[in-house]
Amino acid sequence: MIPYDWRPGQLWYKLKCFFIRYTTIKPRYLKHTWCDRCELLSHMIFEIFSDFIENECSPGIVDWSDVKIGDKFVRDEMQELYDWWHNVYNKYYLNEYNHIWAEIKKHMPVRDWVDFDGDMVEYKPVWKTKEDEEIYKNGFNKISKLEDKMAKELKQNLHRIIELRPYLWT
Repeated sequence: MIPYDWRPGQLWYKLKCFFIRYTTIKPRYLKHTWCDRCELLSHMIFEIFSDFIENECSPGIVDWSDVKIGDKFVRDEMQELYDWWHNVYNKYYLNEYNHIWAEIKKHMPVRDWVDFDGDMVEYKPVWKTKEDEEIYKNGFNKISKLEDKMAKELKQNLHRIIELRPYLWT
């Protein structure tokens, strides 16, 4: 006699789920190393959203082009967020960030730490020229502004995804 809870279909489903993990999310843009949870959270939300756009929404099982949320169509809002994540946040901002860092590295201080009183050290950078010092400090100001802008836009777009949550079904 076969136990009531055992069914061949359930066994097949459990084997299939063991090898094909539908609940495992792998972010595309995060490196395979440690990251802060705040970064992980935003990447996971956008990865789930991108997966929905690419695999469920794009084939067109449900036509979202006629449904409005506020004054925008839902599908247009989804596509705008998808494009922002893949083209602006993960490409444009990263290229801009790397460009500024490359400029800063050209004008690094010659000496950073000054040793005094044997055990005590003091951070007192020395540059080759006054121009190097200005470029170095302006570069850090640019990076700070860029990071603030990225964080602000990310927060706004995460809120927009939460507003779209009721429409993420097919």
